[in-house]
Amino acid sequence: MHRQSLSLSHPIDLSKGDAGLLSPAIASAPDALRIQGLAKSFGKTSVLKDLDLDVPRGSVYALLGRNGAGKSTLIQLMLGILQPTAGQIRMLGLDPARDGVELRQRVGYIPERLPMYDWMTVEETLRFVSPHYRNWSREDETRLVTTFRLDRTKKVRELSRGNIALLALVIAMAHDPELVLLDECTSGMDAIARSEFDRTVIDALHGSNRTVFFASHQIHEIERLCDWVGILHNGRLLLQAPVETLKSSVKMLRVTGMDKDENALAQSPNVLKAQTSGREWLITVQDYDEMTPPVKFFGGVVKEAIDLTLEEIFVALVAKEEARI
Repeated sequence: MHRQSLSLSHPIDLSKGDAGLLSPAIASAPDALRIQGLAKSFGKTSVLKDLDLDVPRGSVYALLGRNGAGKSTLIQLMLGILQPTAGQIRMLGLDPARDGVELRQRVGYIPERLPMYDWMTVEETLRFVSPHYRNWSREDETRLVTTFRLDRTKKVRELSRGNIALLALVIAMAHDPELVLLDECTSGMDAIARSEFDRTVIDALHGSNRTVFFASHQIHEIERLCDWVGILHNGRLLLQAPVETLKSSVKMLRVTGMDKDENALAQSPNVLKAQTSGREWLITVQDYDEMTPPVKFFGGVVKEAIDLTLEEIFVALVAKEEARI
C-alpha cells in the first residue's frame, strides 16, 4: 500500500482480495476506517467507483469534493444506511452491513440536516435521544451544553442554524464515540457561524484521541482542522495523504527564461497549472521534492517555490483531472 502517493493519475493502491473476502492487509488494519474497491451505483448511474480509502485512528481526516462528488453517499455506506454495489468497508473493525447496531453505539454522526422535532426543547431533545446510547454520559452532556452555551429551555425551531449544529454535536459526542463523522454540517451557515462552529469543534475534540472524519466542500474552514486529506472527484479518490505531505509536495514555481511550450507543459504529468506573469511563468507542480528542489524547469530558472493553500491545491488537482477526461 502506498499511502502517501500523490500522483494524480495513480491514486492510493490497496491490495485487492478475493470477492467477499478481506485481503490480509485490510483484515489486520489498525485504522479506524478501511475501504477497499468500493463501488456504488443507482441503476445505471455510478456514484462511487473502485474507491480505496484509509483513515488512521486518532486522525482528523477531511474528505474534500464538490457537491455531488459522492461524499454523502460514502458516509451512508459507512453507516450501513446504503449497501455497496461492490467492495468492502470496515469501520472500527466492523462491517456496517452486518454490525450496524454496534457501530451506531461507537460512532457519532452529524449530517447536513439532522432530523429533529422542532417543537421539542433542547432538554426534551436530549432526553429523547439519550436512551438510545448505552454509554450516554449525563456529565459529558452537561459539560458540552454549558461549553456551547445552549439554552435547554429553547425549542429547536427557535435555534439558529449554528446552534442546531452545536446541539447535534452534543448528541454526537455525549456517548463517548470512538469515531465522529461530520457530513457537510456547516452547510447553510454564514461565514461567522461556520468559523465559530469549526473553532468549537477544535476545542471539543482537541486531545480526545477520537478519530474525526469530515466530508466537506468548505475547504478553507477545514484546512486548519485536519491532519489527513482525501480528494474525491466524480466518485473517484484522486489522492489521500497527510496534509503536510500534500502541501510540501505541491508548489507553485516562479520560473524565468523558460521556453514557452504550453502544449508540453499541459502534457507533463507533474504540471497541474501554468500561467504567464510578464516575463515569468507561475507553474503549479506536484511531486515537488523539498530536499532536492529543481534549479531548472523546461529550460528556465526556478526563482522561487511558493506555498499553496489546501484550497488552491484542490482546485489545481481537480482542474488537471477534468482536463484529462
